[in-house]
Amino acid sequence: MYGEKIRMIRELRGFSQENVAAKLGIAQNTYSRIETNQTKLETRMLVKIAEVLEVQPMDILSSQPAIINFQSNKGTQQSFGYVENVIAGQKELFEKMLENKDQEIGRLNKIIEKLLAKK
Repeated sequence: MYGEKIRMIRELRGFSQENVAAKLGIAQNTYSRIETNQTKLETRMLVKIAEVLEVQPMDILSSQPAIINFQSNKGTQQSFGYVENVIAGQKELFEKMLENKDQEIGRLNKIIEKLLAKK
């Protein structure tokens, strides 16, 4: 579940998977498995990823949008463009999170049905 948010933050920062993986000291394909939720995200790795992406670990774990500062906000039109990009990207992330939630609820309902049928 956290992989999508990590990917979104990485892309908003303009980092490649290769760049982040190199900073973490891991292979790109290992990092890719983190972003695609194919591997468990350990606390130590979460902290390292947060450092590389320049966010707090709770920004990744929280269901709330991460606040990403690209530059000092001097009220320029360029700053507003960054904010609009962040909002659009986080909307996509939330839509995917909702879809994943619905899939998980469906999966759990099937398990419950099977357990009740065995009684």
